[in-house]
Amino acid sequence: MDMAMQLYGLAMQTALVLALPVTAAVAGVGVVVSLAQTVVGIQDQNISFGPKLAVAALTVIAGGPAALGLLEHLLELAAASLPHLVG
Repeated sequence: MDMAMQLYGLAMQTALVLALPVTAAVAGVGVVVSLAQTVVGIQDQNISFGPKLAVAALTVIAGGPAALGLLEHLLELAAASLPHLVG
């Protein structure tokens, strides 16, 4: 049971590490685009979708190899702990 909880905790930490950069980048771009829309006076909410999508894609592309390394490490630990989890 202790091994399962450690594996679950590591999985949650990995998910946080993988999601945080993309979320922060998209939020930052959203704030900048919203400020620019307020200054210019444009009220269309669809305008901010393009820059957010582009930043999310670039962030995923830039962090892809590191993210795959983290996921590979997590999978190796999960596979190695299977005999302990089964019994």
